[in-house]
Amino acid sequence: MKEMLFHADDFYKQFLDYKNNTNIDKSHPFHKLFNKDLPNKIQLELEKLHMRNINKLDFKASTGNGRVAECFWIALLDKRLTTNSESKKTSTQKGIYIVILFAENGEDFYLTIETGTENLSLSEIKKEAAIWRNRLKPELKGNKRLEDFQVGDFYLGKTVRPRKYVASSLIFKKYNIFHFNHHRFIEDINSLNEFFYDFIYEVYLDQDIFLKDEQRKKFKRKRIIHRDIYKQLREERAKQNEETGRIAEKFVYEREVQQLLAAGQEQLAEAVNWLAETEDGHGFDIKSYYPDGKEKLIEVKGSKLTHHDFQFFLSEQERMVAEEEKEAYVITLVESVGTQNMKIVKEIQNPLGKDNLLLKPTQYSCRIRVD
Repeated sequence: MKEMLFHADDFYKQFLDYKNNTNIDKSHPFHKLFNKDLPNKIQLELEKLHMRNINKLDFKASTGNGRVAECFWIALLDKRLTTNSESKKTSTQKGIYIVILFAENGEDFYLTIETGTENLSLSEIKKEAAIWRNRLKPELKGNKRLEDFQVGDFYLGKTVRPRKYVASSLIFKKYNIFHFNHHRFIEDINSLNEFFYDFIYEVYLDQDIFLKDEQRKKFKRKRIIHRDIYKQLREERAKQNEETGRIAEKFVYEREVQQLLAAGQEQLAEAVNWLAETEDGHGFDIKSYYPDGKEKLIEVKGSKLTHHDFQFFLSEQERMVAEEEKEAYVITLVESVGTQNMKIVKEIQNPLGKDNLLLKPTQYSCRIRVD
């Protein structure tokens, strides 16, 4: 980045002068700086990085509506996730999005993932956010792209609106206008955006499945997405899942070969077959072997995220093969796929035996005779 997003001293002086007004003054230089120039600069820098899904984003900023707000914001709103069904416009009151929140002091600001606060009380927002925050805590450990991000509360202002913004924050990183690296800040947005869509595709779109029963009861709103948009997001998710699965399978395949070679079993290492690379329908991805020569049929489940509870889907074909092959069948779980932290977190041998898996039906096949 050749130039700074803004000059701190000028920004701060204009901010204080602007805040002295009770009502919005569109002729004030800070109004144009914050509501137009700054979002445009941020968008331009992110375009240079070819940020994921940037063509789907609405860059919006606000210093208040009619009256000067206690805290200001610049939001990156995915049109598919934040569009109001009535107004047909994107809104910070709906869905989930990345936003930059500026505190009332004009010095501190926060890069965060937020959920919309429409029609929810402060206590209801806190209950929902606590569930997501608990899910996201594992992501912060050793994750380069989320370095210095935190889970918790911070201070924007004392009125209800900024307190709701804080309550609905899932993860955040704090900055100060006088002491931050502008280039690093843009990189942080890009990294958070990358994680944001991994979270959307792997968790948010199927939140009813991934939430525990007691958590689901605490949610006071339904996640409603237009049918065509939901179809588009599911197609994007399917492409990501295919890519994630392929990387995870390759990782496990190479590990199996190396382990057999290390055990002095060169012939078995040569016989390891990554079936899913060219075929489908076996009910497992890799045919490998234990050092004693016994077959090891591996079904790989990969995730770009990290987990306390690793949740995944098992097809009926995979379930049937697992039931038939018993000890030969192994489910291998790989997390942080595609990152430097990629690792196998668990191998589950004979997953349907010994109460290894807690199976939960997600849909039912129904049939009725029509006379």
